[in-house]
Amino acid sequence: MAIQSIDFEITKDGYTFKDAIVYDDSIDSFTPEQISSMQQQRFDNWYAIITNPVSVVWQTDAEGNQVLDDNGNPIPVEA
Repeated sequence: MAIQSIDFEITKDGYTFKDAIVYDDSIDSFTPEQISSMQQQRFDNWYAIITNPVSVVWQTDAEGNQVLDDNGNPIPVEA
């Protein structure tokens, strides 16, 4: 059983995603359309994260300093 990869690159709105689907002989059970769909799904998931970053608001004290937990990590404000 040989391990191979299908390298691919998708660009949209100035963002370029480079990845590879790593596979063994089982890839033969997928159609070219299914492989293309897997590539697009990977891109879409990555693009959604890159273009919609999570906004976190941190707890602050009366002076505006971040409040830290017992391990020294900032504490997010619950939404």
